[in-house]
Amino acid sequence: MIERSGDLWSQIRHVAVQSIQGYAQGILTVEVLAEEILQEWKPRHIADEQPSRGLLIRIAQRICSRALCMAWRSPQPELRNRAFDNLRCYLERSLRNSGYAATLQEYENAIEDVLHQTLEELHLALIRNPSAGPDDPATFLKWAQTAVIRHAHVFVQKCKSNRCASLDAQQETFADQLVDEHADDPQERVISQELQQILKDAILSLRNPRYQEVLLCTFLGGMDESELASRLNVQVQEVYMWRHRALKAMRKNPDVMRTLQTWRE
Repeated sequence: MIERSGDLWSQIRHVAVQSIQGYAQGILTVEVLAEEILQEWKPRHIADEQPSRGLLIRIAQRICSRALCMAWRSPQPELRNRAFDNLRCYLERSLRNSGYAATLQEYENAIEDVLHQTLEELHLALIRNPSAGPDDPATFLKWAQTAVIRHAHVFVQKCKSNRCASLDAQQETFADQLVDEHADDPQERVISQELQQILKDAILSLRNPRYQEVLLCTFLGGMDESELASRLNVQVQEVYMWRHRALKAMRKNPDVMRTLQTWRE
């Protein structure tokens, strides 16, 4: 019998804490995950043999993968949003630790673009099929990771021949450079207002009203994805999907790119 106050239980709990932080925040509790790790390990152990830390981590990952997959497929919006947040963080870490990381960093905001493309693909797959994903939910993390690495490969190959500027990467710069209404330089204030109007007109030229609202609220309203999802009464992943598609459309508008270039200068 495993003592809940012993060294092994302490090690299991430590692995559970780290695993939840990495894959299942808001989906599993430490107590539940620790107990499940213990139950999965028990049939494997022999006599007084102690599990290695690596084995405990692998067991925890499989349990978290199953829980994350089920939450991602859940009909409950709140649970799906939690799954999406965990999945997004996990995929971003995967990208930054992948063999493509150094190359992606050569391109402006490439990691964010690849991440959006992957999340959009997974979201659309779930819309088409509520049971989308791997046959074994325990492999969900690996399945999603494979998807983001595939998108990274495609992105890098494309950008090698056509370096594309990311409008999304300029969001923070754009927001920081907005001139205060009480600026001392009237000419600078007028230029600022003109550039804002050009960008606003370009956004409003998009045919999809959702794309317009997402970009206006993001670039001119300073709202984040969660605030937008609440405002529009939709899931966070839908906001990401609209935003990504809108940015792709905006990149085709040379006037917008010139305006942003002027702003940066």
